[in-house]
Amino acid sequence: MSAMTDQNRKKAYGIAALLVVCCAIMAFLETVVEPPYPVKSALKVVVFLFLPLIYARVTHSDFFDKAFSLDRKVAAKLLLLGALIYAFIMGAYALTKNIFDYAALVQSLSADQKVDGSSFIGVALYISFCNSFLEEFLFRLVAFIQLSRYAPGKTAYLFSSVLFAAYHIAMIGASFPPVLLLLALAGLAIGGLIFDYVDDRSGTIYNSWIIHMFADFAIMTIWYLHL
Repeated sequence: MSAMTDQNRKKAYGIAALLVVCCAIMAFLETVVEPPYPVKSALKVVVFLFLPLIYARVTHSDFFDKAFSLDRKVAAKLLLLGALIYAFIMGAYALTKNIFDYAALVQSLSADQKVDGSSFIGVALYISFCNSFLEEFLFRLVAFIQLSRYAPGKTAYLFSSVLFAAYHIAMIGASFPPVLLLLALAGLAIGGLIFDYVDDRSGTIYNSWIIHMFADFAIMTIWYLHL
């Protein structure tokens, strides 16, 4: 990365401000306005995808470059990695299901998100495919890959992972007991660092998106088991 010049610093601050605004808008919509799930999902597309693209156009930034380049061999490895992630989470669930009351947690999340058996499949598909992409686009492509062009790498790692965790805690905090909330916060921050790391060398978001997607598959499976 080039030196932290005044121009780079301004660009880094601009990206950081964009990210905070996007997260704040979405947190407000989800926790205060609380629109119906389809409306909330559409608004998240606007806030997490369209606003950064508008910013990129206005500031003449290139948010893509090689961010979506992928070959078949890498794709096969990513799918294997995703399957391992799914198996790991489900294994962790099997080992801890007698320790944590997942049923109560699912009931709280279902009530909070206004999800029931009839709407679950649609919500699960949206979360696993669309929502995971939106979050990787914002937190990895913009908050890490783009920010690291203008700020020190360690700053991009820390900022993107902390923002990723803080955003999710704002969304789900009321549904979690304190101990599980702290574990979730730590896990999300560490997960954000891992997502950053796997995207760092390639400069694409496919690595983190696949991991995120299959992690969501596992979470949706656990959710479904306790509906």
